[in-house]
Amino acid sequence: MLTALGVYLWIYPSSVILVMFDRVPAGTEWMASFMLVVEGLVAASWVTLNYGLKRGLLACGTLLGLGLAVESTGVATGFPFGRYSYSEVLSPKIIGVPVGITFAWLMVVLSAFFTTHYIIRKLRPAWNVAALLVISAGLALISDFLMEPVAVYIQGYWTWHDRGFYYGVPEANFIAWGLISLAMVYLLNRLTGASQAGPGQETRRFIFTPLALYLMNLAMFTLVNFSHTNYLAGSIGLITGLSCLYMIIQARKSGRTRPVTVALAGTRPQDKATNQGLPGKD
Repeated sequence: MLTALGVYLWIYPSSVILVMFDRVPAGTEWMASFMLVVEGLVAASWVTLNYGLKRGLLACGTLLGLGLAVESTGVATGFPFGRYSYSEVLSPKIIGVPVGITFAWLMVVLSAFFTTHYIIRKLRPAWNVAALLVISAGLALISDFLMEPVAVYIQGYWTWHDRGFYYGVPEANFIAWGLISLAMVYLLNRLTGASQAGPGQETRRFIFTPLALYLMNLAMFTLVNFSHTNYLAGSIGLITGLSCLYMIIQARKSGRTRPVTVALAGTRPQDKATNQGLPGKD
C-alpha cells in the first residue's frame, strides 16, 4: 500500500500543476489512466490491509465489477447516465470502458465512505447506518460535480451527446451517480462490516489514507476548475473540502467512538446511558 501511495504522492503535485495551466506534454496522456489506477490500488490496498484479504478483495472486486457494468451499459445504451462516449485519451479499455474509470469509481466510493465513517464514528456516534450511507453517497456525488467540467471540457476524456443545465451535463448523470454511489457504499459496508466494528476495533492502520485520497482528489478538481474559470464547480469543491477538513480535524481531537448498544451485565444505569451515546467520559 505504501508503495502505491508513495507513487501517487510523487506524481500528484506535477499532475495538478500541468492540468491547471494546460501544460500536459504531448504523448503523456496515458498518465491520466495510470494515476486513476494508482489511486484505486491505494484505496483497495488500504481496505485489504484493515479488513482482511478475503473481505477486502471481495469488496473491491464487487465495486470494480459494478463500476464496469454500469459504465459499459451507459456507453452502449445511454442508460442510466445519458448518452456519452469516451475518447481515446483514457486507455486501455475493457468493453468500451477505460480501465482507469473503473478504478476511479473504486477510489471515489471507498474514500468517500471511509472519510464519512471516520467523521461520524468520532463526532456523531449515535447516528445510524442510513446516515452513514447517504452522506457517503453524497460525498461521492460531489466528486462527480467537480470532475465533469474538467473531464469533458479540459481533458476531453468523454463527450456528452445529451445536454443538461450543469456545464451541459444531463441531469440523469447526477441522479444515476447518486443512486449507484448509494448502492456501492451499501455493498461496501455489508462486505467489510465496517459499521459493525466495536469501539475496540476503531483504530485502523494508516487511517489517514482514505481521508487524504478524498481531500486530494477534491483539491485537484477544485484548483483545476478555478484555474479554468469554472467558478461554480470550484466553489462547490472549496466549500466541501474545507467542511470535510474541519470535521476531520474535530474528529481527530475527539476521543468519542461509536456507542456499545448492548450493556454488560451489572452495568450501572448511568453507564448504560453512556453506552447508548449520551454524554459520558470515554
